[in-house]
Amino acid sequence: MVKRQLIMDTALELFAENGIESTSIKQITDRCGISKGAFYLSFTSKDELIFAMIEHFISEFVAEIDRSVRQSMNSDKLLYNFFYSFFSQFQGKSQHAKIFMKENLTALNQEIFLVLNKYDEFINSIIFSIIDQQFPQLNENMRADLAYTIKGFSKFYPELSILSNYPVDLDSLCQSLVEKTTILAREASIPFVTAEYFNTPLLSCLSPSKEQLFELLEKTKGEITDEIIEQSISLLSQNLEEMTLPKAVIQGLLKNLQANSHSKWAAYQYELYSEQHEKAE
Repeated sequence: MVKRQLIMDTALELFAENGIESTSIKQITDRCGISKGAFYLSFTSKDELIFAMIEHFISEFVAEIDRSVRQSMNSDKLLYNFFYSFFSQFQGKSQHAKIFMKENLTALNQEIFLVLNKYDEFINSIIFSIIDQQFPQLNENMRADLAYTIKGFSKFYPELSILSNYPVDLDSLCQSLVEKTTILAREASIPFVTAEYFNTPLLSCLSPSKEQLFELLEKTKGEITDEIIEQSISLLSQNLEEMTLPKAVIQGLLKNLQANSHSKWAAYQYELYSEQHEKAE
């Protein structure tokens, strides 16, 4: 079976060249060097392909943000790393985003809304985790309000850079936003947004079950074209049952997955599952 990764990567090239509407399935299969039948074994329609591509970009975006925050050794740098990863990810994917933004995807609007809402819960949980670690003295009734403010600040770069073409230095922007957030955390006392607005589950509630993780790993392995990543996924799947691999080996295998945009989400979910498993022991 043709790997979905090949089809998605090829489709993105053609969408960038011709636009989504003007690109046919035949053009995609011709450039891939496959038959239409092989295409339909991976995707039932062009709309399903487009949706899979959008979800892939969003999941990679969220996984990379979480990874940058988790790797922060200093709690005072958590928010800076969140902003910097958020903006640099957006910067790197802005051309891809424009491809989808300028097309009329009415048929997919409801599905796109649902997937955006799903991954937005992960972003919310990351933000609340940052607040709890970097601003531990924050009054509880200001917690949701500050999270809403951080989410608002995260829209600065897209508006400045993409919509206004304003020159942006990411380091200066991130430092400025962290400073503003810190002042609000220290001085603000009148909340407007309450916890009910978010009603966000903790990251622990968003971690997959063993069965869900195994299914995700197998699905990812079936989509990927990199032999090293396939082998890494096989070892990680086996470890879910046997739990015999040393932690250092697991981290190495996860780094292999993180190096490929098509397997970053699987690595992120494996990390969430591992954290919950360790806490339960």
